[in-house]
Amino acid sequence: MVISKKELEILLSRVPNFKHHNILLEQYVCDSSIASELLWLAYMHNDIENKVVADLGCGTGALSYGALIMGAKDVLCIDVDLNALKIANNFLFENRDRFDTINADIENLHLIGVQTVVMNPPFGVHRRGIDIVFLKRALDIKPKAVYTIHKYNPESHKIIQEIVLGYGYRVIDMAIRDMRIPAIYHTHRKRVHRFQVALYAISKR
Repeated sequence: MVISKKELEILLSRVPNFKHHNILLEQYVCDSSIASELLWLAYMHNDIENKVVADLGCGTGALSYGALIMGAKDVLCIDVDLNALKIANNFLFENRDRFDTINADIENLHLIGVQTVVMNPPFGVHRRGIDIVFLKRALDIKPKAVYTIHKYNPESHKIIQEIVLGYGYRVIDMAIRDMRIPAIYHTHRKRVHRFQVALYAISKR
């Protein structure tokens, strides 16, 4: 069990990268400072320890790994990319008694018994609106809480709040942070791509 957010950030920095980044899936390993803050937020709201956690669009397993080392009862690492799941599975193998990978498109996903959803969905740069699809699917699972990262702007923030309320949930906490992604795609013109993201804590009303 980690004892501080800083320790969690250090551990998450060890998560392996993708072998081949799929631009349509907007794949990248989440900044460890952002991932640790999202997970710490969930932990402080008592939504990680001894809970069944689903990580939608888990990639190579950053949020899944964090949930495991923070004491989740079970973690479901779900992604459409089988190669990414293989990396996650190898990295998290020692936690196999509390960890499962599921190769599935989230639009065709049906889960029961999930108490908390954590996710860093695609931002919708290459597939417009996919971030909202992820949010709706997370809420469709009917967990107690959802912790998610979205590219921030006032308009998208308003849309997210409206969707959340429509599902009978509410935003109980939000933080705006600067995220950094190294240049991994041909569309990136700078060595480090910087932009604002919003971290949301969403709970049933």
